[in-house]
Amino acid sequence: MKTIVVGIGNPNFRDDGVGLKIVEHFEGLVDTVMLMNPDFKVLDKILGYDRAIIVDGVKSGQQPGTIVELDPLNTFKNIYASGTHNITLFEVIRVGYTLFPDEMPKEIKIIGVEVEDVETLSGECSPKVREAIPKVVEKIKSYLRIK
Repeated sequence: MKTIVVGIGNPNFRDDGVGLKIVEHFEGLVDTVMLMNPDFKVLDKILGYDRAIIVDGVKSGQQPGTIVELDPLNTFKNIYASGTHNITLFEVIRVGYTLFPDEMPKEIKIIGVEVEDVETLSGECSPKVREAIPKVVEKIKSYLRIK
């Protein structure tokens, strides 16, 4: 199954870079890509794949470091991408399925990590978010059946 793991975030704004830090663990194992924003470039990267796993920081009102799995077609109103993002990932995916139904991945899994601080200029995640990184890596490895 042709798979891509996509990390979204800005490595310069503390917890906003969590998706990028997670994707680094999959370089050389599966196709990976890192993007600053969940704009239409996401579609360019995932079209033609059977399966896509997208990792990003989220603001959903839960405790920082909480890991959430989101349904890309049914989560539009209460979850917002973190930090510097302009358009929600969910809107991008919905457009992709509308415009390119045959080219979009049949499986898309979105894993979010609840952020704490996306405003401080820093390349390091806050402690609670940093603690979530290995948990998300293991969750994705399990999903991909990678040891």
